[in-house]
Amino acid sequence: MKLLFKLLKQNISPLQLLGFIIVNFIGGVIVLSGMQASFDFRKLSGKEDQLLSGGYVVISKPVTSVSTVGSLFGLRPSFSKSEIKELEELSSVSSVGAFVPAEFEIKAALAIGAVKVKSDIFLEAVPDEFIKNDYNAVGGVHRPWSATLESDTVPIIIPRNYFNLYNFGFAASHGLPQISDELLGEFPIKLYIYGSDGIREYDAVVCGLTNRLNTILAPLDFISEANAVCAPGVESRPSRLILATDASEADESLFGYLNEREYVVEGDSSHVRLQTFIYSLIFVVIAVGLLFSLLAFSLLVISIVLLIEKNREKIINLYYIGYTPRQIAGTYMALAVVADVVVWVSALVATLLLYPSFSDIMSNASPTFVPAALSSVVWAALLSAILFALMHCAMILRQVRKHCLRLK
Repeated sequence: MKLLFKLLKQNISPLQLLGFIIVNFIGGVIVLSGMQASFDFRKLSGKEDQLLSGGYVVISKPVTSVSTVGSLFGLRPSFSKSEIKELEELSSVSSVGAFVPAEFEIKAALAIGAVKVKSDIFLEAVPDEFIKNDYNAVGGVHRPWSATLESDTVPIIIPRNYFNLYNFGFAASHGLPQISDELLGEFPIKLYIYGSDGIREYDAVVCGLTNRLNTILAPLDFISEANAVCAPGVESRPSRLILATDASEADESLFGYLNEREYVVEGDSSHVRLQTFIYSLIFVVIAVGLLFSLLAFSLLVISIVLLIEKNREKIINLYYIGYTPRQIAGTYMALAVVADVVVWVSALVATLLLYPSFSDIMSNASPTFVPAALSSVVWAALLSAILFALMHCAMILRQVRKHCLRLK
């Protein structure tokens, strides 16, 4: 191997090799930094609603004077099947789910010290695909998102503003203790369901909080079964829909469509618009980094191909005296592998050194920001080095074999 290297190294251009390393290093740093930024933003954007995945938009039909009069006769504004189908066909909407309301009377009872409160409440459900099936509940206690009429405990998700209303309103005015997010999962709540077959009692456990939905959520299987048993014959018509949007594809056309149909977007839809912008920006950054890396890849390939052409006579002579194409190509392959490893290891080190500055900016923007693990970026750098090295080796071996096969 040393002899081969001495014979074939003479025409290696240090400047071309240095150019490859610099260009690919820049591309690698951009790609790895963009990936880490994407992981961090995904974690940050989903922190407040960690039980709900992805970007969601909740829509309903406007309440008008006509609909108010109609509601007196049991007619509520609802979405037809054709309207739901139109929404499903939008390019920026990956799926559409209907809110299923509980069609029976529900009361919730709370007991905090000597104070006991009992009030009418409402429950709704959305398809399970919109909620993570497995998660760490409030307080770090794992609770699966499922329940039936035969269950003793029903998991629920409540809006954060309800929780804040208790802490900063009801608790303050009644001299009751405030409750932290961690202790909310142990908060004692009783649910009483009044159906056609009598009263059913359940323990309710708060699994999480949401800023996106102004409703109390329960598992869909539980609500569907309870509606069938406790309110038989009552038809549930979807008055609200939840749209799952891919933040990398969602654009103003979605909101333009909703405005055109005069649908009401509930809550703050700006998070979806913000996600769209930031993910698009991150995509552009990563694309630029990949372009740098591909240019560098091509530069090294061209350099080695030219080097092989310059050493054509030596390669032929080595082949004649018994060296195989793989042995001859080994010198150039080793050179490419070392260059690829140096580039991506250096890019990884630079990314890890630059990351604390980016992390400080994110922490200042959001005090609750917790950086995503860097392990994904480490694996990305390792896999990129392996992928680029394999592609370089395959192309080098192919080029050397082409020269050797011409002699047969």
